Amino acid sequence: MILKNKQGGGGLWLLLLWLLAVVPASHAAEKLKVLTSFLPVYCFAANVAGEHAAVENFLPPGAGPHDYQFTPRDIRKLTDADVILISGLNMEGWLNKAIESSGSKKAGKVSELAAGLKKEQLIRDEHGISLGGKDDHDHSHGPNPHIWLDPQLAIHCVKNVEAALSKADPKNAANYAVNAKAYIARLEKLDADIAAMLTPVKGSAFVTFHNAFPYMVKRYGLKLAGVVEEVPEVQPSPRYLSKLLEVMRKSKTKVLFAEPQFPKKIAERIAADSGVPLGTLDTLETGDFKPGTYEEGMRRNAGTLQRYLK
Repeated sequence: MILKNKQGGGGLWLLLLWLLAVVPASHAAEKLKVLTSFLPVYCFAANVAGEHAAVENFLPPGAGPHDYQFTPRDIRKLTDADVILISGLNMEGWLNKAIESSGSKKAGKVSELAAGLKKEQLIRDEHGISLGGKDDHDHSHGPNPHIWLDPQLAIHCVKNVEAALSKADPKNAANYAVNAKAYIARLEKLDADIAAMLTPVKGSAFVTFHNAFPYMVKRYGLKLAGVVEEVPEVQPSPRYLSKLLEVMRKSKTKVLFAEPQFPKKIAERIAADSGVPLGTLDTLETGDFKPGTYEEGMRRNAGTLQRYLK
C-alpha cells in the first residue's frame, strides 16, 4: 500500500533499493573473518562457523606450505582477518614470520588448535629405525605436528576453534556451539567407523613416506615399520635405506605408502627393491576446500590401509 502512494513513492522506492543494495553488504561485512593456515584447519573452522562467519584459507587450492612464495596480498589477508587459526606445534613454521610481521599475534588474533594437548597425547618423532652414531636423526625439535590424523585429537582442535570464534564473536557463540556439537558427533562416528575398519589389520606392518601418521597409528593400534624420509624433504642416506630394507624384510612389511604431496620416484625404487606394493596415503595437507574434505580423506585413508593390509 505504501509503494502505491505516488506522492512519496519515489523516495520510498529509492529507500527500498538502497536497503536491498546496502544492507546485505553490511551484513556480509559484519561477519567474522576467519583465516586458516591449511586444509584440515579450514575444514574444522568451516564446520564450526557455518553461515555465521566467513572462512578463508591462507594458501590457495593445490599449494603446499613447503614451497609457497609470499605476496603482498598474503600480508593483507593476515591484517584483514579477525581470527587466524593455525594447527600449531611448528606445523606452520613457514607462516610464523609473516604473522609476526603483520602484528596479528600481538593483536591477539592467532589461536593454535593444538593448545591444551597434554604431554602424553603428543608423540615425539620416533619411527622405529635407529642407525646410531652420527646418522641418527635428531628428535629434539619437538612433538610430531600431524595431530589432525587422529579424529580424537581433531575433536580437541574443533573445541579450540569454537572457543576462538566465540571469543571473537560473542553474539554468535550459541550458533558456534551448536555447529561444533554436530560436527564433533560426526567426528566421533568417523573415529568409530575407522576403528571398525582397521581392527582386523592391526598386526600388519607398513612403511610411509615421511613420519606423518604416528597419531593415526597410535589411535588404531597399527604397526608402522619405518619411514622413507627420516627428515622431511631430505634425501635419505644409502646407509639409512639399507637399514630400512632390512627392517621391511624382518617385519614382513606388506606395503609402502607414497604421499600425493611428494614425488614418488624414491618410493617406487624402494618398492621395487623390496618387492612390496606401492600405495598412497594422504596427509590431507592439500585438497579441495570443502567442509567435508577432512572426513572424506580420513575414510579414504582407512579404506586404503584396509585394502593393502588385509
